Amino acid sequence: MLYIFIALMGASIGSFINVVSVRLNNGENFISTRSHCPSCGHILHFWDLIPIFSYLYLRGCCRYCHHKIGGRYYFIEVFVSLLFILVALLKGPLDILGFFFCSFLVLIALMDIDSYEVDLRVLLLLLLFEILLSSQTWEERLFSMIIGFLFYGVIKSLGHFIWKEEAFGMGDVYFLTTLGIIFSPIQITFVGLLSFVCGGVFCCFLHFFFRLKERSDKIPFTPFISMSAIITYLFSIQWIG
Repeated sequence: MLYIFIALMGASIGSFINVVSVRLNNGENFISTRSHCPSCGHILHFWDLIPIFSYLYLRGCCRYCHHKIGGRYYFIEVFVSLLFILVALLKGPLDILGFFFCSFLVLIALMDIDSYEVDLRVLLLLLLFEILLSSQTWEERLFSMIIGFLFYGVIKSLGHFIWKEEAFGMGDVYFLTTLGIIFSPIQITFVGLLSFVCGGVFCCFLHFFFRLKERSDKIPFTPFISMSAIITYLFSIQWIG
């Protein structure tokens, strides 16, 4: 019964993450503005907003104008629901801060997918949650943040020197630096390396199946950082010790 509640909570948080991502990128107020259909603008009622179930019942369409709603809403609700179950199984069902941490990672990834930018306001909130979640000393946190900054900062500079273009944005550098609050120096290095592995596998997939052009198509990188951070957090990857 507890895990059913956690799954429903995850679906609800996933729905909220979708709203926050879209509205922040559009410059809208995600607190006071009521939910509405992006096509016809009709105000949505609570029975239109039940995570997962409303989308399935309405067959992915608006109840009022019957315009097709993107599957992203449904996918994120299911994904965060499953993610919360994983957190509960691997870190404990009372790991509230862990639920919020993973939610922030998903939100930052979504916002980068939508706008190719990392919102510094969200990073600041993530930083505050990490301070509550972290068990490291301030010296360890500072060292991990320096490693995170240098890891991407050096690669970014090398990419600019070799290819005369940005390998990735400063938002990615700030993101990995922020994660240094919660991860040890070894872990933050692992997150950085794993993000390149995940990104490389994804690019190969796009190249072979969708004929992605070399370096001419822009790909947001924070989803790979978020994925790597979630894996490292859930499985408490240490490398040593």
